[in-house]
This record gives sequence, structure tokens and C-alpha cells, in this order.
Amino acid sequence: MRLRARKCSRLRAWMMLSTLALPIGCSSIDKNHDSEFLKPLGSSLSAQSTREPMPSERLLCLETAKTVARQGHTAEAIKLYERAEQLAPTAAPVDAKLAPLYADVGNSDAAIERYKRCLLRSPNDIELANNFAWTLMEAGRFDQAISEIGQALQAEPDNVRLRSTLAVIHYRQGDHAGALRHFEKAYGSDAAHHNLAILDIDTGNFESAKTHLQIAKQSNKLDTKTQSLASVFESKGSIR
Repeated sequence: MRLRARKCSRLRAWMMLSTLALPIGCSSIDKNHDSEFLKPLGSSLSAQSTREPMPSERLLCLETAKTVARQGHTAEAIKLYERAEQLAPTAAPVDAKLAPLYADVGNSDAAIERYKRCLLRSPNDIELANNFAWTLMEAGRFDQAISEIGQALQAEPDNVRLRSTLAVIHYRQGDHAGALRHFEKAYGSDAAHHNLAILDIDTGNFESAKTHLQIAKQSNKLDTKTQSLASVFESKGSIR
């Protein structure tokens, strides 16, 4: 498996893995206002008996937040989820929704606190642990990130996604040998060098990327993605 390019953070951009005008209060969304005119006897009762019950303001906030988050309006989604919490502080928490949104806007402290709450409720959730470790890494808390991934790997030692995240953390920390070791354990030698080349490109370390691609190209089973990446480098004169 190779890391895919993705530019959410510059690293995820490479790895082979209209602002809406929304009301802060959600009660104004989709409300049905009855006419004030007098109706024939019984018509009001009939309408009330067949009308669907209106969803609560909290539910409207949650559903709207989900929609705008999916459309990429992260800041608006955060406001709506926070409003939903204010409307019903004792209702089911929305920490799992807010944590990645806070991370997306760079509010690492808020994201970390939300992930901590999530893991207190679901300590065996591997996906949460992986995302929490990634957020810790992006906040520069490398030791905490490694510890978090280490605990998750104790439960699932063969989980390649956890192992890959651990490799990236080591790379970000400056331990490239450790990154290579964990990539090799997850995917094998050829893919490990490919992935390190991707990380090197992202950080502007083109000479190191060149070396890793040259090693990966020596494989008897050269991956097409590695070949394509090397070809791009060669066309730009970065690999001789």
C-alpha cells in the first residue's frame, strides 16, 4: 500500500492513504407558521392531527451541522454543533463530531480535549485512537502521539493504518530510520521507500526523495505508482 497525495495538511495531501449565511439559533429553520385566519369548525383540529411533529431546535442544529460539514463549511458546522450542546447540555455528546472539525480549523487544543472525552467513553476504539494520535502529532506533541499509537497497537499489533501513522509520527519527529522501520513492517521495503519519498517531497527534501525512489525502482515487482512518481521526477530533471 502506498501513501496517497492529499493537501488537507500538506502531508495528508501527498499521502497514499461560499460561506453559508446560517442563523446561530436553529429554531428559525424550516418552521411552519400557521395562518392567523379563522378556519371552519374542525379544520384546525384536523390539520393538527395530521401534521408531522416539528423537530426540536437541537435536532435541527445537528442535522444542519452534518450537512454543512459534508459540504466543507467547517466553521459553520462547529457553531451549529456548539449551539446544539448549549440547547441540551445533558443530551448525548457530540465530541466525536467536533473533534475532527476543530482539528481541521487548527484548534488543536479543543480537538485534543474532545478526543480525550471520546476515548474515555470508548477506550477500545482504534479509529479514534489513530485520529487522536494524528492530531497530537500535528500539534507537535510527538511523545504523546507515539504513546497513544503504542497503546492501540498493543490491542491490534497487525493494524497497518496504526503502524503507518506511527511511521509518519517518527518522520515528523526527525527519526527517519524509525519511520522506515515502521513502514517496512506495515507494507514491505519497496512501499516503505516510496512512502518516505512522498514525505521527503512534502518537506522539500528532494535529494532524499530521489534516493528512496531509486531504491524502490530496483524492485523486481515495481509498483506502477512508484514508476509514475519517478517518471515525474525524471521529467523535471530531479532524478538522473
